[in-house]
Amino acid sequence: MAVRNTNYTKAEIDKIISAAHTETITKSQEKLLEIKDKIYLFNGVDNDAVIRMTKNVNFKMCKRGDIIMKEGDYGEEIYFLLSGLAVVVVAKNKIVAKIQGGNMFGEMAFLTKKPRSASILSHKDGTFVISFQIDENKCTDIFSFPFAFLYKNIALDLTNKLEASNKK
Repeated sequence: MAVRNTNYTKAEIDKIISAAHTETITKSQEKLLEIKDKIYLFNGVDNDAVIRMTKNVNFKMCKRGDIIMKEGDYGEEIYFLLSGLAVVVVAKNKIVAKIQGGNMFGEMAFLTKKPRSASILSHKDGTFVISFQIDENKCTDIFSFPFAFLYKNIALDLTNKLEASNKK
């Protein structure tokens, strides 16, 4: 049996070291790290990996009726409702579900790269939302282990949503 060479090339080592030392952290990413433990998507993912895999982190305070995410739009943002209440709307006016604080949405478009299947509207003044994108290139090129946790957490979330839907 031949032993396969598992040594990193100089270029691979340089890429890993470069990624580890050139990451700049934004104010929004700092805030994300402060609340990361409340966002189940990041269960099992350490702070460094969260910084490397997230981009375009935004926090938004919404009023009742604000559109958080629009049906038919393309987008890879994942949303997490930190507090408040939102509703899931399809066909422009049919409310099919409510989302309580502590829940994630938008992950289907991230996974499938297809248009959003529903609109999400704030249903209460003071609804607080965080959105972010996952930099899949960094995750799969260098940091595949944390990315596996991320996908597992998304799969568990979608499974729970499907089970709840099936009970209705």
